[in-house]
Amino acid sequence: MKNWILLLKREFSLLKTNSVVIAIFIGAPLLYGVLLGAVYKKGKATNLPVLVIDLDQTPLSNQLLDMIDDNEVLDAVLLTNQNDLKAQIISKEYAAIITIPERFEAQLIQKRHPEIGIDINTSNVLTANYGVKAIQQILGTLNAGIEIEGLKKTGIPAVTAQSQYEAFGVSYNRFFNPSGNYMSFLWPGVLGIILQQVFLLALALSFAREFEEKTFYTTFMPKAKNVWNAMFVKALPFWIIGTVIIFLLRLMFPMFEVPFNANIWAILVLMIAYVLAITFLGILASIAIPSQLKATEVLMVVATPSFIISGFTWPLSQMPPYIVALADSVPSTHFLIGLRKILMYEATLSDVWPEVKGLLILSAIFVLLSYALLKFKIYRNKKLAVIG
Repeated sequence: MKNWILLLKREFSLLKTNSVVIAIFIGAPLLYGVLLGAVYKKGKATNLPVLVIDLDQTPLSNQLLDMIDDNEVLDAVLLTNQNDLKAQIISKEYAAIITIPERFEAQLIQKRHPEIGIDINTSNVLTANYGVKAIQQILGTLNAGIEIEGLKKTGIPAVTAQSQYEAFGVSYNRFFNPSGNYMSFLWPGVLGIILQQVFLLALALSFAREFEEKTFYTTFMPKAKNVWNAMFVKALPFWIIGTVIIFLLRLMFPMFEVPFNANIWAILVLMIAYVLAITFLGILASIAIPSQLKATEVLMVVATPSFIISGFTWPLSQMPPYIVALADSVPSTHFLIGLRKILMYEATLSDVWPEVKGLLILSAIFVLLSYALLKFKIYRNKKLAVIG
């Protein structure tokens, strides 16, 4: 036990001498958590500027303008001509252009079926989707109102007019994140990726530093006694600090008003499996690449595209099979799928067991490879020492 305490003290002493790693491992998750929380706290896009070109300028076109202004998503900017449209779109980044044609109201009265032009700025897909949805809702309401009023003028009662216009009703129910809050969807997943990044970055230096400084065989292993102890001692300080960081990140959820209706056992088991997987992936790289700089570079190359291929924002079902296979070999893929199930669907442990199982399989692979590689390095060093 005394030897364990001495080894643990040594690991923390080594950590203290590397202020950059401490700053990144502790500071990055908290700093990025606050920064991204502040960026996405609003949760949804509102007051998107839309350019309304009113070539009609009648009470009906004014009514449409009022309806656009009353919608929380859109903010109408009126224009009465079509000069320099492209320049205005570039400078103001309008989400859409709504063109009300000349004689719009007159043609409606004459039953000539006029057409309102909608040009969507899809340079930003997110704002485009918000804008399209709001515009469709507004124009659909206006269209229905005009049709019903026309039927009422023929003497048809209001209830009958509405039923004649609308052959059947449609009821929409939003399950899981009913408000469509972008913060609730994206922020937890990004935090999971940041955890992976900092764990891999810190653990990339664990064994590589010992190899670089020539202390692994002379100082560390004589105290660690065996390979299992060596790997456990290297991981333990990061598990201790990581637990505190995860707890602090959990406290940010109410701070940014992000719902956390998670099954405690599901989130706990998933998190433990995730930390194990990223820990031993970092240790494997640190053992395989006895250079702190190169080990860090390799792990960053592995980790950087992990969010893109995880299926969190773009479905895995829409990716080529070889990309899906690559994604399955990265811990964050399994974790993010499980995390979304827990936070959005309020899933139980049995619901996320496939993701937990995937993480445990990766952990076992990384542990066995780390053990075999470290054992081989120790054997080779002893053999070289005998020959020398």
